[in-house]
Amino acid sequence: MSPFSAGTWLTEESLAEVRGRPAFRAACEMTARGAIDHFAGLSPHHQWVTKDLGRGSITFTALILHLTDDFTVHNLTGACVAGGVSSAGRVIQLVRRSQDAGELTIEDGPGMWTRRRARLGPGFIDAARARLAVDLEAALLLAPELDGVRAILADETSYLSFAVAMATIISTRRDLFALNSRPPLNLFLNREAGVFLLYELTMAQDADRARLLEEAPISRNALSRRYGVSRAHINKMLVDSGHTRALGDRVVFTPELSAALERHTALIFKLIHVVSACLLDGWRVGRAPAELAAVASRR
Repeated sequence: MSPFSAGTWLTEESLAEVRGRPAFRAACEMTARGAIDHFAGLSPHHQWVTKDLGRGSITFTALILHLTDDFTVHNLTGACVAGGVSSAGRVIQLVRRSQDAGELTIEDGPGMWTRRRARLGPGFIDAARARLAVDLEAALLLAPELDGVRAILADETSYLSFAVAMATIISTRRDLFALNSRPPLNLFLNREAGVFLLYELTMAQDADRARLLEEAPISRNALSRRYGVSRAHINKMLVDSGHTRALGDRVVFTPELSAALERHTALIFKLIHVVSACLLDGWRVGRAPAELAAVASRR
């Protein structure tokens, strides 16, 4: 199976099937806890990148360009603007801050700096691989028949194939992966630390609740310190959402928001399932240079 056709496996029916598996709640909580722990272990710069999904999407695009040896700021900007990932200004902001942090370098030479070869520092690659491992383990809880992919990813070069396959499917299914395609989750996806707020509140709930998101205690002070956002920012997210109700130190969620977070997480799991199946079926970037060129042409 090739990732160029695998996007057709991502259907509402397939996502509903993932959500219906007995271990789905446990997998959601595993990925929430893993994401929180992963964030806590990052450097301040990588925390800044990770806590905003837009910056994370720019970084993922940069990672693909880096791994395929096609990384220039010009190419990154063009890919992000064309794909609806971000504006050119946000790309330049991330590039400049990453340079200042020593996590991105641009070769010296003639011509415009945006067209010279750029490289990500090892911190970006290590953080991306560790974050994938979080979601991979949760996804494999639902599909143990795919656990052979762990051995494949133990080979460092195979991460290139996994990442390019993910990027290929995402680019062919922008209807599913665009940041504005998941109401009523959009507000949290598009706000600083919004997804982490939901992950934290997910893990704070009673274990025997009926829904993934139902009701949770909240410490605005603790969340503010952990994610470097103000209490006012947290309160504004909760008010603007339209799907949360703050009652003192507790937050109540609507069934619609709970269902949206379930679907979002099921989409991530199903993407990992499909990419794992591609690799287990033998697909590799190195064996298909024409396909790699096609990925580049889509950016």
